[in-house]
Amino acid sequence: MELRAKMEQLNTCICKMTELYRTWAKRHGMSYNTMMTLYALGQSRKCTQKQIADEWLIPKQTVNTVIKELERLGYISFEPLPASKQKVVCLTESGRAYADSCLHELYEMETRALRSLGQPLTDIFVQCNLAFVERLDEEVRSHAGE
Repeated sequence: MELRAKMEQLNTCICKMTELYRTWAKRHGMSYNTMMTLYALGQSRKCTQKQIADEWLIPKQTVNTVIKELERLGYISFEPLPASKQKVVCLTESGRAYADSCLHELYEMETRALRSLGQPLTDIFVQCNLAFVERLDEEVRSHAGE
């Protein structure tokens, strides 16, 4: 198979994976962006809105909208970041319980999917994705000024 066809398959997989997460979020009464924000907070427990936007590729304004709604629901609080104007977003106790209850099923599904691949294939899958993203990032950055 030529590289263009492989790239098409890869991009189709990426789109399908994103759609599966969107479908899961919708079934659980939340938007994809809300789910990904909770996922980010569930992983690191504390981060800035900028970190969420940058690391999870959610537009800053969207993150801000989601954070405001989660704050209204009592699921997050803010802590000042030393020597900075930014604040760290933290899950409250009820927010942690909500995120854990919502995302537990998703984490289990992800775990089962990876386990079904087996450890060697899972390791290769992760290694290959990380390596490809690194190489593509280098390509995009090297051609940014054209």
